[in-house]
Amino acid sequence: HAWMEKEQARIDLQGQLADARHQRAALVAQTAKDANDALLEGERIAGDSRQDARRAGEHSHLLRLTAPVDGTVQQLSVHTVGAAVPAAQPLMLIVPRRGPIEVEAFLQDKDIGFVREGQAAEVKIDAFEYTKYGTIPATVTHVSRDAIQDEKKGLIYSVLLTLARSTINVEGRDMPLSAGMSVQAEIRTGTRRVIEYILSPLMQHAHESLHER
Repeated sequence: HAWMEKEQARIDLQGQLADARHQRAALVAQTAKDANDALLEGERIAGDSRQDARRAGEHSHLLRLTAPVDGTVQQLSVHTVGAAVPAAQPLMLIVPRRGPIEVEAFLQDKDIGFVREGQAAEVKIDAFEYTKYGTIPATVTHVSRDAIQDEKKGLIYSVLLTLARSTINVEGRDMPLSAGMSVQAEIRTGTRRVIEYILSPLMQHAHESLHER
């Protein structure tokens, strides 16, 4: 009788041990599942956050205008918050702070054969009398190969001059040149010259192109 009781107790303990092992295995499996679910949820949230950040960055990029150069804003075409702007419409005029100042001019067809890259030129600023304040040396840096048809002047060519400096000395002070200042530029073509251009750091079109040979 005593042996049977001990055997029954042993069987009961083995059953309890088996149940404990099953419970432990189930707990380990559930813990692993919970950890994996938490990891997947974390990755999903991180992925959503990255997408939100990317969309926010793209939205911010679309709302931000970046100028190709540092400079000073001189003219705005829009002054109202939220105003609509047509496609390809210039929003502002920016005068670069650094870099050479350029003059874009248009030469008539009969003058273009006397002008080439590398030629020296002198620029007179109309706002400052050249007999008193002198001229600014410049160099022809580009001559267009293709002509443009102008209603008044016929075939014209674009010529780009680069000024040696961006200031002019006035009464002992270096005065910065501004976009839109009218100038007279003399390009040396032997003993002759081609004159009258418009100063433009932003390559604005010349108002007029006079010539003399």
